Amino acid sequence: MASYDATIKIMLLGDKSVEKTSLTIRCISGFFLEDLKLTIGVDFYSKIINIDNKKIKLQIWDFGGEERFRFLLHQYCKGANAAFFLYDITNRLSLDHLPDWTQIIRE
Repeated sequence: MASYDATIKIMLLGDKSVEKTSLTIRCISGFFLEDLKLTIGVDFYSKIINIDNKKIKLQIWDFGGEERFRFLLHQYCKGANAAFFLYDITNRLSLDHLPDWTQIIRE
């Protein structure tokens, strides 16, 4: 039997180098790490949180932002409950590409 009441699958999407992995590790561990490596395909993290006396398992899927990995996205998004689209405020192209990411999810 599971040691939690519900699971929420969350996708983190966006161009490479928008710090998706940094945000994920901050959420999971509570601190930022420097010098993180490129995500190849997808990385998966989980954390149990308590909401209204319920144990909720967060599954955080950190998807690699390089275009060569996008063909994998449809498979990994199945069953997702939420998606966060990230961009880098110092990189205008990462903002301009957000509609591309949302279109991929909608397909």
